[in-house]
Amino acid sequence: MWRLVTLSSRHAADRRDSARRLRRHHRPNCTRLEERCLLSVAVTTTAPSERLVGSPVTWTASSRGHGVKPVYRFVVTQPDGSIQVLRDFGPSNRAAWNPLQEGTYQIRVDVKPRPNAVRREFTFATYTAQTRVVGDDAVVSAMANPLVALYSAPPARGGSMYVQFAEDGPSPSWQDTSPLPLVGGRSTNFLVAGMRPESTYLMRHVLEDGTLSAPVSFTTGGLPGNMTFPTIDVVQPPAAGVDPSQAVIFHAALPSGYSVNTLATNLNGEINWYYDAVANGFPSLAMNLEPGGTVMLLGGTAIGNAGGFDTLREVNLAGDTLRETNVRAMNAKLAAARMPQISQFDHEVKLLPNGNMVVLASAPRIVRYQGKPTKFEGNVVLVLDPTLRPVWAWNSFRWLDTNRIGTDQAIPGDWLHGNSVSYSPGDGNLVVSLRTQDWVVKLNYANGTGNGRVLWKLGEKGQFRAIANSPKPWFSHQHDARYVNDNTVVVFDNGNIRHNSNPEAHSRGQMWSLDERNMTATLVVNADLGNFSPFLGGAQLLPNGNLAFTSGAILSGGKPAGQTIQVLPDGTRVYVQQISQYEYRSYFASTLYNAGFLS
Repeated sequence: MWRLVTLSSRHAADRRDSARRLRRHHRPNCTRLEERCLLSVAVTTTAPSERLVGSPVTWTASSRGHGVKPVYRFVVTQPDGSIQVLRDFGPSNRAAWNPLQEGTYQIRVDVKPRPNAVRREFTFATYTAQTRVVGDDAVVSAMANPLVALYSAPPARGGSMYVQFAEDGPSPSWQDTSPLPLVGGRSTNFLVAGMRPESTYLMRHVLEDGTLSAPVSFTTGGLPGNMTFPTIDVVQPPAAGVDPSQAVIFHAALPSGYSVNTLATNLNGEINWYYDAVANGFPSLAMNLEPGGTVMLLGGTAIGNAGGFDTLREVNLAGDTLRETNVRAMNAKLAAARMPQISQFDHEVKLLPNGNMVVLASAPRIVRYQGKPTKFEGNVVLVLDPTLRPVWAWNSFRWLDTNRIGTDQAIPGDWLHGNSVSYSPGDGNLVVSLRTQDWVVKLNYANGTGNGRVLWKLGEKGQFRAIANSPKPWFSHQHDARYVNDNTVVVFDNGNIRHNSNPEAHSRGQMWSLDERNMTATLVVNADLGNFSPFLGGAQLLPNGNLAFTSGAILSGGKPAGQTIQVLPDGTRVYVQQISQYEYRSYFASTLYNAGFLS
């Protein structure tokens, strides 16, 4: 353990004030005793004598003079100069961190008396992570998660490298991690994930010119006995036509009686990765698996009854926190930017092509409805830059009619129930699924320059004319509407309105081709999924042209279950996997690193 006192502790919002005024009003409080300045930081590591790459560190801050409930923020500057908001302003004075590349990091801790305070003090510390490599051979180290390994490659020349891994056997089937840039004279370190329990794997690194290293052996551990995992059943094994490249299923199940609800399986139903919410102290719901192998989570304190939480966190495949913010910290930034306040994060967090993050949130407002003041819950779409600063916002109360209430579950308080946001690659706009409106709407985002105007509404009583060989083509209470190319959208049609009039009606997986000039929507795929899911659901187009859908809320033997279903373009089911809990979304992938299909 060591202690670092502040080197600088002045900050003010009004940068127009003179330096003299800043010094006069924001000079740190110091004493002549051991703790000389207002803010001090103590840091402990699990291996204080060996500060190795991949060894977790806990930063602990303490302060004086900031009231009885100060808030702290932890920001890490990486060796390459990039900024990581490890934990945004909040009441916890501790932050867990794991340096995964060799080099020197700078850690900054800010403290304020409350989230919306302008004045803050700060301090800096540095930390150097040492290599695990000794000599010229790669080293593979176990992580806390028994299904994840850290592969440390020795220094090499070139632009980048990646790691291949395969279960040991006569004909290894190699999988690739994402590539990482090489830094001269330093090791390069990879999280390797997607492996079966208690199995031996071979691992090797591949240079940019194709040069292969000698393979290194690693054996995974067993699933921990103190954790409860859902049951996975293969209801329908792979049939002719199944996409052979998509051998991993990422599951985002609802928090329930199981301690694990974010996990991945293979097509045999075997678990080959999971997020340990218990060890990380973060009960949560996964939103998306992102390219490169990170997972977007919403968790912390549940808010409301529609799937909202107070904390947003991005983690890597080892479960380490990469970025985190919370509603109170975000509202302080939104207020400063004159953007709408939010009550919760809910239903969507994903990366945009430029590296920014789009987040769906809720916002309450009292409006006049049927002549009376009524509390409505609307939606806010936020776009955050990599440092979690809001750079664009859309407020549903400005652009949609509060007099329009859905025909099913017509509750003013659940006016829209937005449940997904998708990027439109053809024009750089955003598409939002509004469950209780039975609409998918396109917003004028224009890659951050748009004014948020609603460009169109897709669905019953919307602006498109349906071209379909179906008497009831339109979706209702849909989930996960997303573009799969410039003019095609897939969507999970829960079908609540159809089911109300016909209890035998099933949920459907749909693909629509949109002609925005002539305002027609052609129903290309309308797959009967064989069951009815009144809520939850996912939709995906696979590389070979198959589609995958999540019937997230079905009953199996009277108990909650979710199904991941792959269909041919003609709607024929070719694979079904079932999990023993309700499931928000699930997706097929070839590995945990190539989630580029999640637009």
